[in-house]
Amino acid sequence: MQRTLWYVVAILFFSIANSSLGAPDKPKPAVAHKEKLVVILLDGFRWDYVEQQKDKEALPGFRILHKEGVRAKWVNPIFPSLSYASWTTLSTVPRNVEKLTNDTKNDSGLYAENHNIIGNYFHDSYRKETFELFNRTLTSNQRWWQDAEPIWTTATRRGRKVGTFLWARSDIPVQGILPHQAQGFQLTKGATILGTNLEKTIKMLESDGYDLVMVYNEHIDNKGHQFGPTSPELMTAVQEVDAELHKFLKKLAETNLDKTVNVMIVSDHGMASGTPQSGAEYVEIDDYLDMDDVSYVIDRAAIAAVAPLPGKADKVYKQLKQMRGMDVYRRDDIPDHYHYKNGRYVQEILVCAKHGFIISGADSPKQIPRDPSSPRPMIWGGLHGYDDKHPDMRTIFMAKGPSFKKHFQGEPIHLVDIYQIYAHVLGLEPQPNNGSWSRVRSYLTNSASFTKVLNWNPILLMTLLILLRYLI
Repeated sequence: MQRTLWYVVAILFFSIANSSLGAPDKPKPAVAHKEKLVVILLDGFRWDYVEQQKDKEALPGFRILHKEGVRAKWVNPIFPSLSYASWTTLSTVPRNVEKLTNDTKNDSGLYAENHNIIGNYFHDSYRKETFELFNRTLTSNQRWWQDAEPIWTTATRRGRKVGTFLWARSDIPVQGILPHQAQGFQLTKGATILGTNLEKTIKMLESDGYDLVMVYNEHIDNKGHQFGPTSPELMTAVQEVDAELHKFLKKLAETNLDKTVNVMIVSDHGMASGTPQSGAEYVEIDDYLDMDDVSYVIDRAAIAAVAPLPGKADKVYKQLKQMRGMDVYRRDDIPDHYHYKNGRYVQEILVCAKHGFIISGADSPKQIPRDPSSPRPMIWGGLHGYDDKHPDMRTIFMAKGPSFKKHFQGEPIHLVDIYQIYAHVLGLEPQPNNGSWSRVRSYLTNSASFTKVLNWNPILLMTLLILLRYLI
């Protein structure tokens, strides 16, 4: 009888342990009180830009981040490695988890095929509507933005005070909710606007009770496109942005806000060289494609989406397959690892330039956007949108503050992981996740709250204690 009771005790013990250890490993709030968070998105910041600087003393802001905070070796982007798609991945979680494929349910951030912002330019064939990067009227159509829930919507609904500066379409209501201060994307130039918005951020944190402020700047991306990722002009732009970051970090310390404010520096993608001098080869789509066979061609440079006219798909596909330096896919054949082909606005044919090749868009009204007719081709100093596995597309993650370790460099993470860090720092419960949390947990100080600890089931525990009383 006693041996049987010991067997029962053993079974109960392992049941208790297993019920706890088998629980999903997911982030929990960083602390009982709310910590504040500032997220700074530096568009087009390639993973190696800081290391490229010959004079490391020229970057005091990034030196502070490296010494007093954390950084990833690099961040793997999504496909396509384009701005609007990546901004949405950085910002959103699914509104309907059941719509996700099995391999995307483990990520709180969303791939392009799930949030449906599949690039800087795309077309809704059913409604005959187009999304265009610099057209604020078109991108402000609320219908584009209802497939995913942004962090500013979640935080606002849960009582956090949120402000945004130039961040994507944060000025468009989702589920009827807007941040307290919402400024969406519009074309801006220079690093000065970053400094201005960071000065406003200090006041919002210190006097106005904001919990989350998200600040976007495109200075580095603009210089990368214009001059290329290894140009002196790009290196100067990095220094100019660093100067604004340095002033901001110093002000946080002077006001003691650094004791309660976490700062995250993120980016959306890297940058590849586009000049013929760097070896880039421009391939004219007009030399291969009969535009009479298509409704339109969406985008160019690294990728182009082609919509053939009815009955012309096979002909168009064969034409495009002849293009040098390109991978050409029918929609159903687009590689699964791109997490792209199931998107609502994906066209019948996708042309992907291999690294070192560039698609020169058609000289036709059917090309969206249409580049100038002269000169042809239009030369890019730098560009992005290539396969997300290519090193030039990698980007950055850095952070400092009470939620983060000090002087720590971790392994590479993925763009889809970053949303979970927001949730952890702000004390918000994210969507169910597993694998992606394991990639970012090492950067955070509060490790005890997200390890798989023994969480005793009270009923089983009481039964176990009663049995032990009879045995001892």
